[in-house]
Amino acid sequence: MGAFRGSISFTKFHVRGELPADFRDRFVESIRLRAFRDLDPSEEVDSRTGWCSVEHPFDLDLSYEKVFFNDYLNLGLRTDTWRIPGSLFKASFREAERAYCAEHGCEKLSRTQKKNLEALVMAKLRHKVVPAMNVVDLSWGLGEGVVRFFANSPKQHESMIELFEKTFELELVPDGAYVAAEKRGLAERLMEKLPLLEPFTLASTANV
Repeated sequence: MGAFRGSISFTKFHVRGELPADFRDRFVESIRLRAFRDLDPSEEVDSRTGWCSVEHPFDLDLSYEKVFFNDYLNLGLRTDTWRIPGSLFKASFREAERAYCAEHGCEKLSRTQKKNLEALVMAKLRHKVVPAMNVVDLSWGLGEGVVRFFANSPKQHESMIELFEKTFELELVPDGAYVAAEKRGLAERLMEKLPLLEPFTLASTANV
């Protein structure tokens, strides 16, 4: 979803910190190190997040030409998650439980045995399903120092900020009145009073 497809709704973030002189080459190298890696059914990992091409989510070979567009850096934030249907897991577990008890001559599994069997069943099912994929576009205006992230979920924001700051070693701050005033060079004495301001409406509340 995002800049080049789907919803045009986005959340704005401001980048704090100076771009290094050779930032384009350094950024490409760092992006490639944190490109998305496919989930492995044998791993005990429920989900994974990484960068992908903004145009093609399966394109993980992130070269300079695929990342930079004039004065913009564009990426896709891809998250894959294992989502096993509850009904499928329950049916598979009951079958595995019956087979285990028949083989070992037990009527009921202990807590530890049940936990271990659940893990085995989940691992087998992961080999039979495809992970659910979610991709969100990100566009960074390098000149203005603004990132537009085309999702409104706080959880997605948190995931994106964490990966962004690890990748670029720059701080990302959500847009707001305080940040806007800071960027416009508001006097320090006035900045100190911003947290004391209360919201108000200009619309009349009188009955018409």
